[in-house]
Amino acid sequence: MSLWSDVMERADKAKLALISDRNAGERQFSALLAQSPNDGMIYFKRGEAYEALGERTLAKTDFQRAMAMFPMSNWKARAREAIDRVGC
Repeated sequence: MSLWSDVMERADKAKLALISDRNAGERQFSALLAQSPNDGMIYFKRGEAYEALGERTLAKTDFQRAMAMFPMSNWKARAREAIDRVGC
């Protein structure tokens, strides 16, 4: 498994955890960010979790961070769409 796919898988698991158990999910995201603080996908996935919880301001902040960190234009566009979707 590549580093990128490992981070993606762990971020997806943290997203599900955050939605079902906020404290556990936030701990998982904190651990991921401690290991990879400049990985936009971690912020993007956390933003999706916050969006699912109705935490639009937190979601927007994470989507903005993700967009700034993503090197690929298609992911920047997905982050921009998410920012627009959550509003605030």
